Amino acid sequence: MSERHQAAADGSAADSNDAAPNRRRTTVRITIRVVVVVAALVIAGFVLAGIFEDLDPDQIRGAMARLSDAEWIALTMGWVIWIGAQGLQTASLVTDLPARRGVLAFVGPTAIASVIPGPSDLPVRYSMYQSWGTPAEDAATAVAASGLFSVGSQLVLPAFAGVIIVVSGIQVDGFLSVIVAATLVLAVIIVVAAVALGSESRTRWVGDRLDPIWRRGRRLVRRGAADEGLGDLIVRLRARSFDYLRDKWLGTTGATVLATAVKCALLIMALRFVGIPEDALGWSAIFAVYALVAGLTVVPITPGSAGVAELALVGMLAPIAGSEYVNEVAAGVVLYRLMTWILVIPAGLIALGIWRQSTRRPTAGHAG
Repeated sequence: MSERHQAAADGSAADSNDAAPNRRRTTVRITIRVVVVVAALVIAGFVLAGIFEDLDPDQIRGAMARLSDAEWIALTMGWVIWIGAQGLQTASLVTDLPARRGVLAFVGPTAIASVIPGPSDLPVRYSMYQSWGTPAEDAATAVAASGLFSVGSQLVLPAFAGVIIVVSGIQVDGFLSVIVAATLVLAVIIVVAAVALGSESRTRWVGDRLDPIWRRGRRLVRRGAADEGLGDLIVRLRARSFDYLRDKWLGTTGATVLATAVKCALLIMALRFVGIPEDALGWSAIFAVYALVAGLTVVPITPGSAGVAELALVGMLAPIAGSEYVNEVAAGVVLYRLMTWILVIPAGLIALGIWRQSTRRPTAGHAG
């Protein structure tokens, strides 16, 4: 008996010894990411201050402080609706997944992606799906489809922005012209990709042409030789994805459109509440800029696109509204980013806590 107790004690001591370095590494990683975010925001601030001489932090804070209680409530309700729409999109990709779990599967992983650049949210979402009883293959397909819809919508939006810019006659010059050109290139890429995936023969043709590059890439990263050609692989994945999404794509598309519209509405509300009138910055111009920035930030260079999104939004909206509104534009962008980036992080941590607690309950009940 005493030997078992001694072995248990030795095991606990070993776990404690392993846990301490892990906690230190985690602390270092978090610290580095916080430093990166702060540095990106500071750099963006300096760049904007160099572009707009009238930018004044005191006026930005003053514009935000003047919001009424009703305006704060409206922004909060808009945020709740946006989260709900994103939850519907996530839930629509998994058979019989309740919307409340869709919200958890969106907010939790998104909070992680907001502080860790790259597809860091995908493994967490996959784990969530599996913990709720989704088969491994369906969970993997749902995660891939979720990323496809998210990235696809961000790349398609610049095409709509281009149409709005032409129809509305929005002046495009200077900094705005560079961003417009970059995001429209992304739109062309997604159109070409959509055409390629439109039929099995075109998909196979593109895969076969890219196969030599793909194989060289695998050798460079020491992944070994592939069991099948890229053309065959893409065709197989295309068939499985299309079969899985056959009865889901319509609902997911509708939820994606709703989430996009509500998120853009949050930006419009934030700009209106800080005092920018319709005649200075119309909703069509705001949507055009929103769509361009969505395409520009499809690849998260920094956690949560910190600094990049602020620089792009203020840099494009302020010239359209006029120099006299530069501080109000900055205040509206800060509000929008607080709602759609910063606020998601604590909400996501709560969602992850709820999920982890729910996965422990069956085990605890069985033990009892």
